[in-house]
Amino acid sequence: MGKSLTEKDFDQVESWIGTGPKAFNLLYSIARDGCDAKVFHQKCDNQGPTLTVLYNKEGSVYGGYTSVSWFTPTTTSNQTDNSAFLYQLYYSGLNTPKKYSVKNGHTAICSVSNCGPVFGSSSVYDLHTFCGTIEKSSSGEYNLNGDMHFGKNYDIAGISSKEVNNEHLRVMEMEVYTAKDGQRKKPTLPTQWRKTAEFGPTMLDSLKDEVKGIHSPEGLDTPHFNILLIGPLGSGKSSFCNLVSSVFRGRISHRARVGGNSQSSTTTLLTPYTFGDKASLQLYDTRGVAETDTLDLLQCNFILDGNVPDFYEMSPSHLLKSNDAEFRYTPALKNETHCAVFVLDGSTVGAMPKPMLQKLLSYRDLLNRKEIPQVVLVTKIDQLCEQSAENMSNVFLSPTIKEVVEKVADLLKLPRNSIWPVKNYEEEVENDESINILALLALRQILFFAEDYLENMKVMKSRGVRGSVDSSQVEGEVRGSDTA
Repeated sequence: MGKSLTEKDFDQVESWIGTGPKAFNLLYSIARDGCDAKVFHQKCDNQGPTLTVLYNKEGSVYGGYTSVSWFTPTTTSNQTDNSAFLYQLYYSGLNTPKKYSVKNGHTAICSVSNCGPVFGSSSVYDLHTFCGTIEKSSSGEYNLNGDMHFGKNYDIAGISSKEVNNEHLRVMEMEVYTAKDGQRKKPTLPTQWRKTAEFGPTMLDSLKDEVKGIHSPEGLDTPHFNILLIGPLGSGKSSFCNLVSSVFRGRISHRARVGGNSQSSTTTLLTPYTFGDKASLQLYDTRGVAETDTLDLLQCNFILDGNVPDFYEMSPSHLLKSNDAEFRYTPALKNETHCAVFVLDGSTVGAMPKPMLQKLLSYRDLLNRKEIPQVVLVTKIDQLCEQSAENMSNVFLSPTIKEVVEKVADLLKLPRNSIWPVKNYEEEVENDESINILALLALRQILFFAEDYLENMKVMKSRGVRGSVDSSQVEGEVRGSDTA
């Protein structure tokens, strides 16, 4: 979730208010106007119904609505308002819309001359934002000096404050909007943040031809670029295999099983998906990464080095060992991984558990040591931006999707041009031109990276150099970390 409400969010608030269409106009923003109680009152007093919105670094979005005006009293002034409510829209990046109405006979808001919005009374409040002036910290946050005590004046149905604000009142932004009767104008999209050709049939055909024309360097016995997909359960790895197949077949394809053994069971096959003469690549789908019971570094290293044969059955109880009959002792370059692709669910990146992030970073570190290039696919982007969901050609105009791309780049310490938003086919029954273009843009970058990797391997081969991370070294490190 970005530092601004989407049209879908405004629709949600409008339905909670329940009195017809509303035009929301920004009156006050602490990022724009400063976190100063005097400025809040200058801009927000006597404006009628208002919506207050707070955004924190974890991706939680919450606040309050009142149908009565804020004003600057000579003394503290408690006000009643049967239409007032507190709410949350997101918690740690997850969409969690909930409305908490004011209790009958209780104070709804309190106007205080030296304070920002206060929901509740002067002595017993539910959400007290700040008093005086708050400076932005070096982390980019405003450490508001108010507090939250949910349930005093508002019916919060057993929800505690920490389940709304992540146990603190540090915010990246706080906004106050008017909420007046009337139709709101749909916002215009900003400048394109990633430059591409204009989406359309010409671009689609050009990308298909370009992808088809990317081949392994001459002199190497590598008929395909081997691309390994790594990602959490349910992130969309198998669905991406189907997406690529759909692009080249011209129809929705279901070659890879989704929701079956590729995602939820304890056993999966190391399955390569090829695409004929449409693209010189093999996509290798792997078992989804979980916080426990998952692909470990040693098994990952075996796959990267080409020790694991195609269609090998992998499970926590059936791990490949170097003395197994199926183990490929002398893999060739054509058996190795030439580019690794992390697949992440864009709608849950902000709430990724720390153990999961640490696992992904351990894979990234191994890949870096082996000098294998990496790309990240950010899936489910239709859940991030309403305008992009309506038309996928808007993806590179969406500030919300840009923000998620930047967050992923920061989490995995990868350059922005390694992060590609894609939309897998899920409910669609016909191919979509813009969805296919996004897939091909990502695929082209993956193939470019793999081509560069093989070029480097060709140079090293010509000089008699062959670098790799020894599996016994990785095995020692894994066992060391398990006993630490």
